[in-house]
Amino acid sequence: MPEDYPFLKQLDRTVIIADGAMGTMVQQVSADPVECVEQLNLTQPALIEEIHTEYVKAGSGLIETNTFAANRFMLEKVNLSEKVSEINRAAVQIARRASGAGIFVAGSMGPLLHYMEELQEDLLKDYRKAVEEQAAALIDEKADLLILETYGNLTHLLASLDTVRGMTGVPVIASLTLSRSGMTYDGFDLYSAGKKLMDAGADVLGLNCGYGINAIEEVLESPARLEIPLSVMPNAGLPERVGARFVYGVSPDYFAKKAESFVSHGARIIGGCCGTTPAHIERAALLLKEKKIVRRAAVRYRETAVRDETAYVQGAFLDKVADIKPAVICEIDPPGGLDLSVYSDAIDAVSEAGADAVSMAENPLASIRVENLAFAALVKRRIDVPVILHVTGRDRNLLGLQSFFLGAHVLGIEGLLCVTGDPSHVFGPTNVFDVDSVGLIKMAAGLNKGRKLWGKDLPQPTRFSIGCAFNPGLGNNTFQLKKLKKKIDAGARFVMTQPLFEKDKIVELMETTRNSGARIFAGIFPIISSRAAEYLHNEVPGISIPENLRILLSRNSDKEYQQSAGIEQAMKLVQGIYGLVDGIYLISPHTKPLLLADMVRFIKGGCR
Repeated sequence: MPEDYPFLKQLDRTVIIADGAMGTMVQQVSADPVECVEQLNLTQPALIEEIHTEYVKAGSGLIETNTFAANRFMLEKVNLSEKVSEINRAAVQIARRASGAGIFVAGSMGPLLHYMEELQEDLLKDYRKAVEEQAAALIDEKADLLILETYGNLTHLLASLDTVRGMTGVPVIASLTLSRSGMTYDGFDLYSAGKKLMDAGADVLGLNCGYGINAIEEVLESPARLEIPLSVMPNAGLPERVGARFVYGVSPDYFAKKAESFVSHGARIIGGCCGTTPAHIERAALLLKEKKIVRRAAVRYRETAVRDETAYVQGAFLDKVADIKPAVICEIDPPGGLDLSVYSDAIDAVSEAGADAVSMAENPLASIRVENLAFAALVKRRIDVPVILHVTGRDRNLLGLQSFFLGAHVLGIEGLLCVTGDPSHVFGPTNVFDVDSVGLIKMAAGLNKGRKLWGKDLPQPTRFSIGCAFNPGLGNNTFQLKKLKKKIDAGARFVMTQPLFEKDKIVELMETTRNSGARIFAGIFPIISSRAAEYLHNEVPGISIPENLRILLSRNSDKEYQQSAGIEQAMKLVQGIYGLVDGIYLISPHTKPLLLADMVRFIKGGCR
């Protein structure tokens, strides 16, 4: 054991009491929410020092620097990216002043990315630079150790650990936060992840934050064990929202009792995360005083089983249209009011005409409509037609999205079109966007493999056909094709394009996507008025109406003429691409969805 790392020597002899929360302590004494707690190292150093001092008085033998989000990725969100080194250096200095002799100072380093974000190759260089920048400041100021904490994604943590290990030999705690089911987001249990972290150079395996104390205790009760010291720093239970703040209700006595249990399961570092206070730490320190460490021998275990990736299915919709070319999808969106009759009748009509599926958008252009899942349930009661639901990341958080997907499966929905969604500009609604279209596709693909978001297995997999959107009319086709590849790599198996109005564009589309591995459904939208053409062309992002079509519709102000001319042009376009495309995606004019039935009959009759 290295002589110059007394922390590791101490860890081999006794239980070390760490500190508790910093952020929630700051919020307790602040009249208003603090946007960036780490900035206080520069603006209110006395406040941070006072909180450190309270933890030391409570019995902490290890305190963490106030640097959890003090990396370039996070600080640039509050326009402080140029103060990374200054904030981190100040944090160590403050902690040193508060700690005194015999107290270890751990440089806290939180995640740089949301746990669902993929650490792409083109981002990895900047990611490593940001980790190096923060770690260098902490190490130069002589932090005794580093703690990489609250990582829900093992891939991210391994990248950070590898970067730090390439810089220094100082001790490192690699601390995960797990789901209620005891898994990382990317599907690893504590001990499968721990083995990888040990191999990558972690000195201590940690658990912090997460779903409260009981959830961590259940994880530690697993018979699987590794020969590596454990650090446990749970939240003070689950939070309750009171006004603008989150309040944690676990008492110091309960916290201390559970800390004793953690030590019996092999924990050698005991501290707290969100909601814990000096009172929690003081009670645990008193109860664990002179407590001997428990050495639990490693136990061989079978790593978390990974489902066979080859079990991935095309899904119910694509299975049904496997031998149909071109298959026809009709988009008929739910109404904005409570009279469903026109839209239900339209679905009945296109189904009788031979449509292979109907699709339903989810509040398109961020306008309020009847929920598409509810509308689909009503449709499914009456007729047997495959339904493809559009799903966005705008309106639901991760919990709501998982619930929506499971509900869709229960109702027999055959397909999902995963799109990021138009941002809301209406007064009131907020945009969630926990995930973008790629994240939604991955989530749905995981369910098709029998796995929920945090790696928890389902009793049986879902059978969705997963689709994505593609807009070849946005200009930068190279970028669009790269993005399409990411979607297909994530699990999309069919593509529905934005409306296209020219045969040449569709021919080019099929040529560029020939080897994509997904079925391509070309979007066809009959424009039935000059006013609609001008609006779509000038105000709706991603849609370009050809000049000749706009001129044609503007020649005569008669509504019947414009409707007839628009439908005729759409049918000519369909006739020109018949046999070239995998499928045709007909998008109904919102006010007249019944118009699609004749187009379906035209296509199913061979465009004759």
